[in-house]
Amino acid sequence: MVRSFVIVISLIVFSLTAWCANAHKFTTPKSAIQSYISGVSEGVGKNVEMAFQKSATIQFYDSKGKFNSFQRDEFIKLIDTGKKWNVEVEITHLSMTKHAANATVEFIWGKNSEHGFVDYLNLMFDGEKWQITNKVAQYVSRNSDAQVEKAPVDIKR
Repeated sequence: MVRSFVIVISLIVFSLTAWCANAHKFTTPKSAIQSYISGVSEGVGKNVEMAFQKSATIQFYDSKGKFNSFQRDEFIKLIDTGKKWNVEVEITHLSMTKHAANATVEFIWGKNSEHGFVDYLNLMFDGEKWQITNKVAQYVSRNSDAQVEKAPVDIKR
């Protein structure tokens, strides 16, 4: 009886451990991006950590026009505040070719939605999960005079 109980408990613990280990294997680029978005908007560094590859770089221009560059773990320290951010977030573009993907994510905040970031994310599938490999971003003032520029691209093959 005791042996059966120990076996059952061991199986439950093993199953939960295996489930937790696989719980963060993002099966789509969008699921990795959503983890990043929730981490940033909720101040949860663990979500950002799961979304980005360990070797990921994060570079952006802030609201003062200052260039910032971080490795993933440095960036997580900035995010991991536990403070929720009242922000509107939208994935405005997502394209994928086999194991590579690219996304544009726009963050808008402020009393009159006057502040924003436009993030450009590159993602790769490593055979097990999708993760963000790098992020470049630009702060944009969302006043009446400023708009996000969307330049046409002419690609010759």
